[in-house]
Amino acid sequence: MKTAVALLALVAFATAAQVADPFADRSISSTVVDVIEGIRDQMPCGFPSLGIPPLAPFKLAHKDVNIDTPALRLVGSVDNFRLNGLNDFDIAEMKVNAITSKVTFRFIFNNVNVDTLYDFSVMLKKFGFTINMVGAGPAKFAIKDMQIWGTMKYSLGVLSGKLKLKTLEVRTHIGDVESDIEGVLGEGVVNHKMNDILAEAVELAVNENEDMITETIEAVALPMVNEVLDEFKLTDLVGGIGGEGGEKVECVPTPED
Repeated sequence: MKTAVALLALVAFATAAQVADPFADRSISSTVVDVIEGIRDQMPCGFPSLGIPPLAPFKLAHKDVNIDTPALRLVGSVDNFRLNGLNDFDIAEMKVNAITSKVTFRFIFNNVNVDTLYDFSVMLKKFGFTINMVGAGPAKFAIKDMQIWGTMKYSLGVLSGKLKLKTLEVRTHIGDVESDIEGVLGEGVVNHKMNDILAEAVELAVNENEDMITETIEAVALPMVNEVLDEFKLTDLVGGIGGEGGEKVECVPTPED
């Protein structure tokens, strides 16, 4: 979560890094696009000076998982976790109004997918019933044609040199979901059917609850992003993404085993 918030903070920085002169000859919006594309190109190498590891792909050797909600309890772990596609996105819209400090954006993520080994114990709690499931094995899960759009308003401290988001409204829509998780209720036809149900449930959960997701993002992500932004001045962020001027060093990812 902290990595995702830090990434969002970098994108927020990009929208404000070039607003010093709202009447500059070059379009501020196009400059912001260039900065975000630079962030995208750097993601396979990460941002070491900001403490952010490589994000494309993002890897975890092992992670314990413990989720407990009124509808779901999930306990277990993932190993060899790999998240691909965070840098496989297009900037469909980017408009920056330096006068009102407002940004309008739309991103299209083409294929964000997970490949991991899992070992979970799941309890579903719904309508007064509980369903216990145990699963373990390889898992692949992909979200395709995911659109993320919205608006944000920001303020830039003249004396502090720090950026702060005042509002963040984000909406999402998923085009397609693919699930290939082995070991769910056995194998064969039953496992295949469970994957179909899971893929459909995720797609409907996102596409039919846009308002709730928007409210959750504003309530949860906004303070987390501002907490990250408060740790840096704009000059720190500029240096962290290689924007201090001069020739940009090309990102050369470490070869994978």
